[in-house]
Amino acid sequence: MNTLLKIFAFSALLCLSASGNAQQPGGGKGTHDMGAMDPAKMTEHLKQKQEHMLSMHDLSNKILAEQDPQKQQALKDQQLELMKAHHMDMMSMHHDKPMDHKKMH
Repeated sequence: MNTLLKIFAFSALLCLSASGNAQQPGGGKGTHDMGAMDPAKMTEHLKQKQEHMLSMHDLSNKILAEQDPQKQQALKDQQLELMKAHHMDMMSMHHDKPMDHKKMH
């Protein structure tokens, strides 16, 4: 149960971190100025973000409800793959600005 709580908390922080970085003014990481984005693009971006968050929450709920440890692990693996795919999508948007992943550890 503690692990599931950590997964859910990490998922929430990941989503909040992505939205927080997108709104930071100035140089360095998070310089993507959402305020300068075309309103239609902004709406599409937010819909994609919402869809990702709903998928993460749905998987979290399924993980918490599942009693079979093997099925629960399969759901966790599925959620992890979704997180990896989302991360790669975010990185591809910033392909001209490589992130130093060493600083994250």
